[in-house]
Amino acid sequence: MATIAPSRRVRRTPFSDGVEAAGVKSYTVYNRMLLPTVFRSVEEDYHHLKSAVQIWVR
Repeated sequence: MATIAPSRRVRRTPFSDGVEAAGVKSYTVYNRMLLPTVFRSVEEDYHHLKSAVQIWVR
């Protein structure tokens, strides 16, 4: 795991292996689960979200 020490109080998600394979650099903890926060850098991640991610509303 990146940046956070393993603990019994914090659990991994079903996506943790894929997230680690994608190169996560930092996590945060929400509801006792690890959530990825940074992959490359904050700025690069922001620009990737703005240019490559779509939101579909049903």
